[in-house]
Amino acid sequence: METLNDIKKNWDEFAKIDPLWSILPIPEKKGNRWSLNELFETGRQEIKSVIEYTETLRIKIDKNKALDFGCGVGRLTQALSIYFSECYGVDISSEMLLLANRYNQYGGRCKYILNTTNDLKIFEDSFFDFIYSNIVFQHMPPVYTLGYIREFLRIIKRDGAMVFQITTEELPMVGTKVRNIFKLIIPAPLRRFYKKLKYGTWAIKDMYCIKKDILNEFIQLHGGRIIDIVKDKSSLPRYKGHRYCIGRK
Repeated sequence: METLNDIKKNWDEFAKIDPLWSILPIPEKKGNRWSLNELFETGRQEIKSVIEYTETLRIKIDKNKALDFGCGVGRLTQALSIYFSECYGVDISSEMLLLANRYNQYGGRCKYILNTTNDLKIFEDSFFDFIYSNIVFQHMPPVYTLGYIREFLRIIKRDGAMVFQITTEELPMVGTKVRNIFKLIIPAPLRRFYKKLKYGTWAIKDMYCIKKDILNEFIQLHGGRIIDIVKDKSSLPRYKGHRYCIGRK
C-alpha cells in the first residue's frame, strides 16, 4: 500500500515536471500547456456550481471559513476566496504549495498549509463552515481517505457542510481482468519502472475505490449526516464516482 510519504514524493515530482496538468489532467493540456488564467477559471466555474448546488439543497452556509483539501496550486482555494472571508488550502506537497503561494491573489485571506500526517490536528474542532475536496481521495488508499473524512466531521461546524468526490467502483472494461492479473503477478518496482518508461517520471497516480455502502456506514458511525449523493463523472470511463454532501448530526 502507498504510504503518505510515497504520495508526497509523487506530488512533489508532479509539481516539478507539469504541475497544472497534474492538478487537472485534460489530455490536450499535457506538457505544460495550461495557462494560469485558463486553469484558475476552471476553478472559479467549479466552485460557482458547487455553491449553487448547495443552495438547491437549501443549506445555509456561513461564509466565514472554508477548507480546500488537497489544494495543489490553489485552483479551488482561490475560487473559494470569492465567497468566504478566510480560506485554507491544505496539501501534502511542499512543492505544490510553493506554487500556490506564488499564485495567491487574496493575500492573508487565503492561507496554504502543508500537512503530511494522517490527521488534521492542525485545526481545532468545529473550525470550518465549509469543506471541499475534488479528485483527491481517488488517489489515496482508503485507510487514509476514511481517516480524513472522520477528521472533516471533527473540524466542520455543526451547521456547516462538506462536499467531496470519491470513486466507488471500478467499471468492467476490455482488458480490466488482464490489468488486474498484471498487478498481481508483476512486482510493484517493475510496474513503476514500466510507468517511468511510459510517462517519463517515477511519479504515479494510483486509483482507489471505496464502496458506497462502506462509506455510508462509516459516515453515519462517526457522527455524519448524509445530505445528498449524486453521480460524478470525474473518474470515467474506468471508474464510477459519486459526490457527497454531508454535515454533522
